[in-house]
Amino acid sequence: MNKKLSDDEPDFAALVPGVKRLHDDRINPHKQRQARPVVRQDGIKPEITDFEALSFQQHLEIQESFFDHGIQKKLQRRIRQGVLPVDDVLDLHGYTQKSAGTALVTFLQESISVGHKMVIIIHGKGHRSQNTAVLKPMTLHWLSQQKSVLAWCPAQPKDGGHGASYVYLR
Repeated sequence: MNKKLSDDEPDFAALVPGVKRLHDDRINPHKQRQARPVVRQDGIKPEITDFEALSFQQHLEIQESFFDHGIQKKLQRRIRQGVLPVDDVLDLHGYTQKSAGTALVTFLQESISVGHKMVIIIHGKGHRSQNTAVLKPMTLHWLSQQKSVLAWCPAQPKDGGHGASYVYLR
């Protein structure tokens, strides 16, 4: 009457199609992270990806805020609160998608070369766009690909609210 677990396997497999036996019952908490795109030595990716080629699902997965795992909680809070001194500001109002990408590349290259840590990128909320905002998700998607960007989050209302983002650089 006493069955081993291996005796139940064929019965279970018949009841639940598509189930495969695990050969190792351990979970690896240190599995490899997904590789980032290749970037230049200064940390700026020179080419802009075609944002329109992203699927609807990828548009939904774009995060409003991101903090690198090496940034301490206290610094994260200070970035969110907007109390760090802002070194420079880029306003993308009126830019097309392509020209905004070029302006972003130039702005970040200059900011990193000068040694800026905290910048604000004003992308707008997309109220005048016909269907959905274009520059905001494009900017956040592009920032997610940059090795030199350690954090970003929506700005405080005094700095533009959800129409702007605080960006913390390496």
